[in-house]
Amino acid sequence: MFKAKTIDQWSLRYFLIKYLWAKNVFELYYRRIEVRNARIIPEKKPVIFAANHQNALMDALALVLKLRFQTVFMTRADIFEKPFVKKILMSLKMLPIYRIRDGVSSLSKNEEMFDETTRILKNHQSPLCLFPEGNHGDRRRLRPLVKGIFRIAFKAQEEYKDNKGVQIFPVGIDYSHYQKFRQTLFINVGQPIEVSDYWKLYEKNQATGMNALRERLAEEMRKLMIDIKTEEYYETYMGLRGFFRQEMYRHHGIKKDNLATRFDSDKKLIEALDNTLVKEPELIKHIDEKFKRYSALRDKNNFRDWVFRKNSYSVALNILLLFVCLILSPLFILGLINNWPHYFIPVKFVRKIKDPQFRSTAAWGSGSVIQALYYIILSVIAVIFIPFWWAAIAYILVLPLTGIIALGIRNLFIKTVSRLRYSLNKNRSSEIAEILSLKRDITELLRNAVFKPQRSE
Repeated sequence: MFKAKTIDQWSLRYFLIKYLWAKNVFELYYRRIEVRNARIIPEKKPVIFAANHQNALMDALALVLKLRFQTVFMTRADIFEKPFVKKILMSLKMLPIYRIRDGVSSLSKNEEMFDETTRILKNHQSPLCLFPEGNHGDRRRLRPLVKGIFRIAFKAQEEYKDNKGVQIFPVGIDYSHYQKFRQTLFINVGQPIEVSDYWKLYEKNQATGMNALRERLAEEMRKLMIDIKTEEYYETYMGLRGFFRQEMYRHHGIKKDNLATRFDSDKKLIEALDNTLVKEPELIKHIDEKFKRYSALRDKNNFRDWVFRKNSYSVALNILLLFVCLILSPLFILGLINNWPHYFIPVKFVRKIKDPQFRSTAAWGSGSVIQALYYIILSVIAVIFIPFWWAAIAYILVLPLTGIIALGIRNLFIKTVSRLRYSLNKNRSSEIAEILSLKRDITELLRNAVFKPQRSE
């Protein structure tokens, strides 16, 4: 276990855990991960990462495993209670920070932690990361920032005064889905905030200096994350991101589809909707009513938005794709046999967890351990029963790949069936006709809400 006095020093154990196990398993859990602006973060400097917090331990793992540093994290103290969990967290260089809900007597322990974080920043060995919202939430919006990060920043800045020293890097983290397997993850690193810019104000009045820095950090964090302020239309805003994305791409001339362009497009859409909500609230209300009806019919018929992007699909081609799935079914079965514990056991386990934001953490953790044990069993069986050593090694090496291939075949089958159902029922189903009519109406309303106000400015 790491000791507090050495937690910021480079560790071979940390390096091996990160690159030989955790990073690989993490990247299998997500279908696509992108990091923007990671190279602007300096090394051997007093750096603090300030990230939004929506997905429990997965947020910390995202920064631990996708940034090049051996970052020290401050995280909620209550998750350190169980010895086994504490050992894992300490191995990932995490330190507890106490809140009022942990008991008033526990708050005195924070002074020791603040001293430790100051020492870490002075040593310049590892960056420090805090989640300044103080807890995680299930909504894509920035919650009020607590003062702990600002106390740490100014305490570490004391040796520099108003000269450049401590930098706070705001970070936005965005998931396509919090709990589902093989989703996407986007990490968005912003430009640094110099704590020295607020030092004189802090010297005059500590509360004023911290509040000014708090406002600046909140402003910068909002730029880097999906921040939906409206409560009334939250679900509609969320659904419109995928529904209207192709229109946003066409309007703004975006040719490349990646997580960065999706994020930028979604930010522009949300900003335009917010402006329309202020100027023309009835228009947003009208969009909301139609989109709710559209979503209800779409879900009732078990479709996704992408199905309706084309007027029709080739029936012959999709029947051919079904035959391809049939031909590939042995690969699907092999992948399922090799990876079934990861697909089924964590799903049952996480259902018992009341806080949904901990489910992906539990699924990733339990799935990686269970699957690792299962791979060991399969590896032993392969070595014993496969007659050629090179074939046994090849089988062992492709175990994770067979799982990904099986999932790909499954998704191909599901999408092919969806395209066929849509094509064969488009001219027969009154509900599909209504879905398409609503889609046209909503698209036109959104064009008026999102594009026309921008052209008139």
